[in-house]
Amino acid sequence: MAEAQSVENGCAVITGASSGFGAIFAEQLAKRGLPLVLTGRDESRLAAVQESVRRIAPGLDVEVVVGDLGTDAGVDALLALLDGRPIDVLVNNAGFGTYGPLSKADAARENDLVAVNVTALVRLTCAVLPGMVARGKGGILNVASTIAFQPAPYQATYGASKAFVLSFSQALWAETRGSGVTVSALCPGPTRTGFVDALGADVAHTAVYRHLVEPEPIVLAGLRALDRGRPVAVPGLRSRIMTNSARFVPGWIMALLAGRMLRPSEGSEAGRLAVR
Repeated sequence: MAEAQSVENGCAVITGASSGFGAIFAEQLAKRGLPLVLTGRDESRLAAVQESVRRIAPGLDVEVVVGDLGTDAGVDALLALLDGRPIDVLVNNAGFGTYGPLSKADAARENDLVAVNVTALVRLTCAVLPGMVARGKGGILNVASTIAFQPAPYQATYGASKAFVLSFSQALWAETRGSGVTVSALCPGPTRTGFVDALGADVAHTAVYRHLVEPEPIVLAGLRALDRGRPVAVPGLRSRIMTNSARFVPGWIMALLAGRMLRPSEGSEAGRLAVR
């Protein structure tokens, strides 16, 4: 998706836009003059992002859709609003993670994770991609993670969901080559977005989540990848070294190494669950 094309006619859709990456994506795409459709579960925070964007780009059309993309009703409401409208950019950013041994996990919560991180992303992509291909322009940016590159003990479902996003995005990038449409996967490492806080206090003591980076450079890297037609963006030298190393190590070894880095401390709640 060339940047020069992005301001013609259509709009940008951003899921998970009420905070973190989503709010920054909204600000950056507003600066390009793209009308926005923002969706999220928290109405007050979504309204605050809407107001912030309008200050950045006065007169820009910014619509909000409050809903839970982990439900059919939430996805249906967004698709109903988008029906028949040209979409220039779709940022599939909505998602969340869980932490702890799967044997002690809340099965409903794990199912919700798959619904948001995978099912909603696929439904939205399937809804907008045909129109993009027919018009010969557009871009889809799917937010994956560096955790997608190896198995993730204590975050098994989350890691697997992001591995799906990465594989799905790369496949669609190949399918759409030469069509004028770009599909890219953004794979950030641990970032200061509120995601880590939502996992619980235990995770902050792990080797993986001890050091967090700022989110804005991550967003800019994702948009650059989309503009330049790149299938995958892994921002940050440390993250690139880690993900490239994973390519040359058997999966079972990576699972053991990741398990050591993600294992909760014995005194933590997650740690007590892990050893029961």
